[in-house]
Amino acid sequence: MDERTKYISIKDAVVYGFDEYINEEHFNVCQASGKIIEEDWREVNFNVFTKASYFLNIAIESFKKGQIADFIYEKLDDIIWKEFDEVIEEELISYKEDLNIFEQMKREKYEILITSIADKSRIEYLLNLKNKK
Repeated sequence: MDERTKYISIKDAVVYGFDEYINEEHFNVCQASGKIIEEDWREVNFNVFTKASYFLNIAIESFKKGQIADFIYEKLDDIIWKEFDEVIEEELISYKEDLNIFEQMKREKYEILITSIADKSRIEYLLNLKNKK
């Protein structure tokens, strides 16, 4: 990812990932969420905004399925409610629009899927990897 954050690219990657992994590979919401983080870890960890954008969009796509992985749900509030420096205003507007959608969806009924300690550890490891520049 270049120095300019591209929110729409993150959103598209998450939507495409959910479609591919759930509809084609028959993964569940936890597996699809984990696979997206695993495949895109460099972009997820690029900066605070990209991590928040991935988590926000994974949460939205999960809520559309009526379920969310515990490793996403447990970190949401700490990750998505940040102040972002050096982000283009257009990107922030798109993010805030989706944040409003998230808030509405969060009020609906959904199931939190519990994952194993090993799966959570793997995700935590991926979220803490540093990009080499």
